[in-house]
Amino acid sequence: MAFHSPNAVVRGLDSVPRGDWPLVNVVRFSFQTMVGIGSLLALLGVVYLFVRVRRHRLPESAWFYRAVAVAGPLSLVALVCGWVVTEVGRQPWVVYEVMRTSEAVTGAGGIPVGYATLSVVYAGVVVAIVWILRRLAARPLELPEPTTTEER
Repeated sequence: MAFHSPNAVVRGLDSVPRGDWPLVNVVRFSFQTMVGIGSLLALLGVVYLFVRVRRHRLPESAWFYRAVAVAGPLSLVALVCGWVVTEVGRQPWVVYEVMRTSEAVTGAGGIPVGYATLSVVYAGVVVAIVWILRRLAARPLELPEPTTTEER
């Protein structure tokens, strides 16, 4: 329903000049990767909810927690794939049939300084997270033991 009409004619890619084609395989692979990872993350959420609601406890499987550990980096991969779909899929246009990407390139100076600053900040965040997680792993929280059978 690209044109909000059941009688609309949707043109194929071959009706567009070859120079205006996006990198179709890149867009397709990125989209499928994004959707696949999103589906796996949703499945992980469903497994958690099933165990939590049906069994009234947290999942106990080591495989579940391994999957949770992998879910963080995979969500970042899905995010980047979505960005690739958006940016590569609209090529060569910034604004469709108004401005091409070749016309939108900035001539501003200082961009390398901005990227370098951003990289240093992200590296600092990574170092801080690793330091905090290692500290927490070295001294995990001690939970008090239940004192009566009712609390167990």
